[in-house]
This record gives sequence, C-alpha cells and structure tokens, in this order.
Amino acid sequence: MTDASLIPQPRPAFDGWLRLHRKDYAWAAQKLGVSREYVRRLCLPFSDPTRAPPGGKLVERVIRLTGGAVRGDDWHPPVSEILNGRAAA
Repeated sequence: MTDASLIPQPRPAFDGWLRLHRKDYAWAAQKLGVSREYVRRLCLPFSDPTRAPPGGKLVERVIRLTGGAVRGDDWHPPVSEILNGRAAA
C-alpha cells in the first residue's frame, strides 16, 4: 500500500523555475513586490487548499521576471489532475 503523502504533487511552473534557477522565495518576493510568504503559497501544490492563486498583474510580473518561461496558463493544474479530482477547486 502506498502512502499518498509520498506521491509528488504537481506544483505551478513558477516553483520549478525558481528551483531551476536556484532562486529562493525571498528573492522572488523582492523582485515581484510581494511577501516571501505569498510567494511560498503561490508555489504550493495545486491540491493544497492554502495555495494562493496570483492575480492578473502579478501573473504579468512573473511572466516578465521569468522571460516568458512561466505563462498565464501555468497557474492552473494539469488536466490529468482535474480529471482525477485531485486539484483544489
């Protein structure tokens, strides 16, 4: 039997971008003009009920910060998560 908490949960692309570029939440918060805690909540798994979805202006700032690597639709869970009912509503 597999413990569901051990299965990796999909996260927004911004989380992966930060990891790839070795940037932390504090760095992103300073660049985006938000708190470190808000960036942490932006990067939580899609299934986490405490995840914070970004507003339109913040999405635009993230797109600029990442040079377009993170897009507007990257803030939504993958279709497979929606179909399996694992994504937060």
